[in-house]
Amino acid sequence: MESQYELLKRADDIHKEAQRIINELGIFSILERISEPSVIGSAENGLMVWPDIDIQAYMDKLDIDKVLDLLKDFALIPTVQKVQFSNFRELRRDHLKSKRRFPCGYYVGLRSIQPSGEWKIDIWFGEKGAPINDYELPKSKDITEEQRIAILKLKRAWLNEGGGYMDGVISTDFYRAVLEQGITTEKGFKDYIKNKTSNK
Repeated sequence: MESQYELLKRADDIHKEAQRIINELGIFSILERISEPSVIGSAENGLMVWPDIDIQAYMDKLDIDKVLDLLKDFALIPTVQKVQFSNFRELRRDHLKSKRRFPCGYYVGLRSIQPSGEWKIDIWFGEKGAPINDYELPKSKDITEEQRIAILKLKRAWLNEGGGYMDGVISTDFYRAVLEQGITTEKGFKDYIKNKTSNK
């Protein structure tokens, strides 16, 4: 069992590495040609437990051709091993349970091989004025230290060995449970997910 200090230290180390990688790969210089990008979620709040960076990129007018034109630039980054494009705007694939909670937009996924391991970088393109996600995470300044520790503990408990979370859980589930429901224990979170699933 990790101590509170170890949880926070690990999260801080991963956060610093994420910032280094974003700068090293020059991702924003590529995205800024067609959009206004920003780091969101755990990488923004410093609540990372695995190497996963989320970026939103808002365009004045969403243009699939402009997004596709960037794929070659991403593929030519030396440490990038994989570039993936998915259309979750025109083709939402809502009939697939595993995709229903995905944002409505164009997705570009990168895999960068670093000395610290493989990093997953998720980029979601959307149009200004139309939120890509249906849930806005609070900024780190609005999260107390006790809440940070609770979120990190739950994330670590549900973390799959290869990345991602067990039981179909996504990052926003932890934030909602802790910040909106005051849940801080594994049992409480299990009940929260069970009730959430049964109410769908």
